[in-house]
Amino acid sequence: MHKSQHGLTLIELMVVLAIAAILAFLAVPSFTSMIRSNAISGSVNTFLSDMRYARSEAIRLGGGVVVCRSDDPESATPACGTGHGPGNKGWVSGWIIFHDLDNDGAWDSGERVLRVQAAMSSPDQIVEDGASSSTVFRFTATGRLLSSASATTMRFGSAANGTARRTVCVNAGGRARADTSGSAVCE
Repeated sequence: MHKSQHGLTLIELMVVLAIAAILAFLAVPSFTSMIRSNAISGSVNTFLSDMRYARSEAIRLGGGVVVCRSDDPESATPACGTGHGPGNKGWVSGWIIFHDLDNDGAWDSGERVLRVQAAMSSPDQIVEDGASSSTVFRFTATGRLLSSASATTMRFGSAANGTARRTVCVNAGGRARADTSGSAVCE
């Protein structure tokens, strides 16, 4: 009589491990790409949400709401940044939304900070294609941008490291939207 044996032989185990390793090797790049894409989508959604919030607060408060890029948004005395920020990464350093009582476009003591967005670890950069004034978005009582020069195209992520890129369009009317056409050009 032959006894039945339970379990795997060493060869069967090695074959299963080899197949699992091949599948993992094929899946990891796609998974990494998906994680990067989701991180960029999250940052785009955060930016769009904050722009909509600032616009609605400007309408509610009668104007004077500012969204500006900041090198240290969580500081006790936050300041609007100029240029493209540390390492030329732009808005990745974070931003603040405040009620600009004296309409100078800069946060001053006594002006209420409405929201703070801390520095982001992903994407690797958020830069604007417009004029230097597009590091600051100033909203009027009608929800429009105070200066049409602030209308811009925002690029989330860079092509340099293979990261997926997203485009956000901010028009002179103060509306921000994600470009879904794939053209990466705002109209």
